[in-house]
Amino acid sequence: MAKKLTIAILLFGIGLLPSLALADEVVVSSEIYVFIADPGETLALASATVDQVVVSDTTVVITMSAGGDAVTISSPGRYKFAITGITDPGTTCGSSSSSLVIPSQASQVAVTVDPDGVCPSGGGGGGGGVSPSPSVSPSPSASPSPSPSASPSPSASPSPSPSASPSPSASPVPELVDIPVLPANPTTANIQAVIDALVHNIAVLQAQLLQQQVGVQPFNINLYYGHTNSAEVKRLQEFLISKGHLAAGLNTGNYYSLTVAAVKAYQSAKSITPVAGYFGPLTRAAVNADLGL
Repeated sequence: MAKKLTIAILLFGIGLLPSLALADEVVVSSEIYVFIADPGETLALASATVDQVVVSDTTVVITMSAGGDAVTISSPGRYKFAITGITDPGTTCGSSSSSLVIPSQASQVAVTVDPDGVCPSGGGGGGGGVSPSPSVSPSPSASPSPSPSASPSPSASPSPSPSASPSPSASPVPELVDIPVLPANPTTANIQAVIDALVHNIAVLQAQLLQQQVGVQPFNINLYYGHTNSAEVKRLQEFLISKGHLAAGLNTGNYYSLTVAAVKAYQSAKSITPVAGYFGPLTRAAVNADLGL
């Protein structure tokens, strides 16, 4: 049971399954992500032990264990959650995400979670729209001043030429590693070593595929929080996945909080300031350099 469960969660975590249905006891040892096609939102499920998780195009059905863990679900797109199966505990709307805590249940029960509409702006945090550009303050009108008496013009001193900023260096290309062979009676450490090697090799292969898919043209436009259904955002997300800054399967084309966090991680790795999560000229130049463009 332990081997099958570990591999199922691994495949789900890297986005190779369009939906997930795990029978018996499901132990989520770390936060995982599920993509709901309608409305096109990626939900995060915190670590917990439940009896079953079933993901469809519109809902997540979680079968709670009798006396088991509470389950926390968060939405970076600030969606409200409609709940059936138990009394609705209510959605908490934050400024950058929303969350739902399904409390522990005394008996086994199937809880259906349906992302249903976006949290209202204000009174709990703004929505997922594009951040408005700061308005430019008008220049104060110049007050007339008396004409000064003519004085000899000073000789012009040459302005020093600004030193050119060094171009960001390209990251080294990672290589595939050998997959350890499991012994007849593997330990948890043996299994984890195989999983780590598989995840590493998947990231390497994704990077190689990315170079073939997006390496043929550079990034030329600014991208930022609030872009939706964007081919350029999807290309950027695929690049961030290849660098290990974004979880596999999150190349949705929507620039929300998870993509902002991934861009910040890349900016920090490249010593780009400010670390704002905004994909502007400096970050574009670094990405293009990593792509060899």
